[in-house]
Amino acid sequence: MANEDSGLQMCPTPVDGHHALFAHKITSGQCQDRQRGSYHKCWTCQYNNAWVAKHGRPAPRDAAAKESAEQTAGQ
Repeated sequence: MANEDSGLQMCPTPVDGHHALFAHKITSGQCQDRQRGSYHKCWTCQYNNAWVAKHGRPAPRDAAAKESAEQTAGQ
């Protein structure tokens, strides 16, 4: 069975690492539409084009959680 979340990202994904009070799963295309429309939460999001250009795309949540667990186990 295919993963329903495939290709989706959380909007917004705050750059400070906190979780947004209200977040939605959106496609990359919807993200770009929101940025073009000056959506009010885009300027603090890790998927913001300016942030991505400087810092790269954020790691998927599952990969970030796995990496964190591996680092903790190695200590």
